[in-house]
Amino acid sequence: MVATRIDPNSDNPLDALRASIKTGSSRFAIWGPGVLLAGFFGWASMAQLDEVSVAIGEVIPEQQTQFVQHLEGGVIESIMVKEGDHVTAGQSLMQLNLAGVGINRQELQVRLDGLYLAKARLTAEAQGGESDPQFPADIVENRPDMVEAELRSFEARKRDLQSSLSVLDQRSKQRQLEIAELEAHTSSVRRDLALVQQRLEMSANLLKEGLTPKMEHVQIEGEVEKLKGELSVLQQSVPRARSALSEIDAEREREIEQYSRRALEDLVSIETRIAEMKETLTTATDQALRAEIKSPINGIVMDLRTNTIGGVIRPGEPIAEIVPVSDDLQIRAKLNPKDRGFVAAGQKAVVKITTYDYARYGGLDGVVERVSASTSTGQQGQTYYEVVVRTDKTYLGTQEGDFPITPGMEATVDIHTGTRTVLDYMVRPVLKLQHEAFRER
Repeated sequence: MVATRIDPNSDNPLDALRASIKTGSSRFAIWGPGVLLAGFFGWASMAQLDEVSVAIGEVIPEQQTQFVQHLEGGVIESIMVKEGDHVTAGQSLMQLNLAGVGINRQELQVRLDGLYLAKARLTAEAQGGESDPQFPADIVENRPDMVEAELRSFEARKRDLQSSLSVLDQRSKQRQLEIAELEAHTSSVRRDLALVQQRLEMSANLLKEGLTPKMEHVQIEGEVEKLKGELSVLQQSVPRARSALSEIDAEREREIEQYSRRALEDLVSIETRIAEMKETLTTATDQALRAEIKSPINGIVMDLRTNTIGGVIRPGEPIAEIVPVSDDLQIRAKLNPKDRGFVAAGQKAVVKITTYDYARYGGLDGVVERVSASTSTGQQGQTYYEVVVRTDKTYLGTQEGDFPITPGMEATVDIHTGTRTVLDYMVRPVLKLQHEAFRER
């Protein structure tokens, strides 16, 4: 190729343009690298980069793993979960049949209802049986046969009382009639005695005058003494009859009192039995509730020991493990001792779950909750500080359940310890080299 010579004094426009380009290229070759280098250092001194300490760890449950056991054991009737299922606190895991070892709660309830009915009957009897028993409405509805039996018992005992009282009332009436007759006879004798005494006085006057025989006067005196004797007997009989009547009335009161007292004594016994039965029923109810094995916490079912319907669970035998989960996660990570001086509680962190590609799924924002006070030694002899980081989510993605995170997953934790400029990153190795240069022996 033949080089074209440019004449600077030429009037040709193309020659002038070529001359200008050549001059500009020369200037850029001189000043361009300097401008670019100055711009780069300006950007490097302004651009900020996060400074992080990296710790490797795993997701841990916030609570301890819960072991599910059963106190009495029993036969498995149904299994509601399988390993890996998420469960909530109180959710049913398994149903046991406690028929062989448990208390029959239904039988106890029937017996307790019977005691309540007996209590109502005895309460009415203790009040004299004047009003019908007031049975509990729910038991009346559920146990009509038992209510009818108690009513029959109440009526039978009431009839026995009424029969006894009827006999006493009859005896009382007889005594009252006897007293009335005695009182009437007494009045009659008194009247007869008064008349005979008048005759005796008249006879005595006539006898003095000799107008009546002495024998007739003596007969009248005999009549007076006879009537006085009869009156004396009657006057003693009436109080005895009244005393007998009072005894009958007292016996009647004792019969009623004995009826009520027997009811009260039975009522005390019934109250004691009710208290004992309620305690037994509470135990049976608790046992029945325990027959339905429930999860104690929110978590994940792990190590389900049996999957056989009809299998036997022995008392105290572990049934399953529940690994707890919560609304946030804890990550226990191992921090290099050289980074300990830069890490403190409250610092922000980014948790990257190894299972999920960080570039695709992202990570979780977290906060350093605590840093151990001293180092620990791993199985391979390496020393580290234990760092616990808490996150505010238990999943990756936009909604819960997309990409769940469970205890045991490995994680990388980037703990934000500060910021540095790009220039600082570039200059620091040089400064370090300058500081440590020529120091070896």
